[in-house]
Amino acid sequence: MEDFIYEKDADGIVTVTMDMQGQNANTMNKRFEPGMRGICDRLEAEEGLTGVVFASAKSTFFAGGDLHDILATEVADEATFAFIEANKATYRRLEKLPVPVVAAINGAALGGGYELCLASNYRVVVDDPKAVVGLPEVTLGLLPGAGGVVRLTAKLGLVAALGYLLEGKQVRPQDALAAGMVDEIVAARDDLIPAAKAWIRANAE
Repeated sequence: MEDFIYEKDADGIVTVTMDMQGQNANTMNKRFEPGMRGICDRLEAEEGLTGVVFASAKSTFFAGGDLHDILATEVADEATFAFIEANKATYRRLEKLPVPVVAAINGAALGGGYELCLASNYRVVVDDPKAVVGLPEVTLGLLPGAGGVVRLTAKLGLVAALGYLLEGKQVRPQDALAAGMVDEIVAARDDLIPAAKAWIRANAE
């Protein structure tokens, strides 16, 4: 089994379904960045690409950093710094793709998971109170490391973004929509991919 499932439809839209093997949730573990780098390689080389949807095979979208890795990190750990920089560079590659990218959020998208959503052009979330979004790194004494500070500030403005960055709030769908943290809410999980693809078709050049 693969951590990432890559499927292209007849309209040229690629759906990347995250399914990190051997764990209950998708996390930014040591396999994540190499896997995402490979996905970026494929997307950049894909002929006839019209859009990209990121989805999850888990009950949540993406839980963020791997807690075991975080707890094992030491001060001035060069390997961890390189890992963070690599993830930041990979998200930047997604952000620069010449086609629309949509995050189809079926459950909690936190930390690096919400940073993936922020690197996308559009965010569709299911109307489920468990489908919270946010950047809770500050509750662990950390800051978002994959571009979330810059992207959330650019999206919400400095004053509004500070509340989420400094308090680590986990925001439910309706509140996230009102705040501008997500762009669309759908009633059921089965509606996520169709809604994401509909937005891509409406916004593809």
